[in-house]
Amino acid sequence: MTDAALNERVQGFLMAHIDSLEKLEVLLLLRTRTEREWTAAEVALELRINEESSAARMEDLTAGGLLVSDGGKPERYRYSPVSTHDVRAIAELAMVYAERKVSVITFIFSKPQARVQGFADAFLLKKRRD
Repeated sequence: MTDAALNERVQGFLMAHIDSLEKLEVLLLLRTRTEREWTAAEVALELRINEESSAARMEDLTAGGLLVSDGGKPERYRYSPVSTHDVRAIAELAMVYAERKVSVITFIFSKPQARVQGFADAFLLKKRRD
């Protein structure tokens, strides 16, 4: 599952942190304006996505150490990766995404989805042992 257009750092970052195109778009939007704090409604309006989905993506990115939240009502988020390794990976990802969007999207959608697989496995029929 390698793609010559994506280096190992970018691939590793995508594998660890990005499970949807929407999450990637949210991260890159907040990265472009690092001094600004965003609400889910503002991100949803900017990206033309659902506010609940925007909130869920920002919570996931916060849990992954890529954003920080002020904990207010409404909650406001800001780009602030904990790891310098992630900062470099995100910078490289942003450049690659600008130049080779299809390669990045293909990689995201080709990743094995553990949750989807777990759901599918729940429907497997097992032989009864008598």
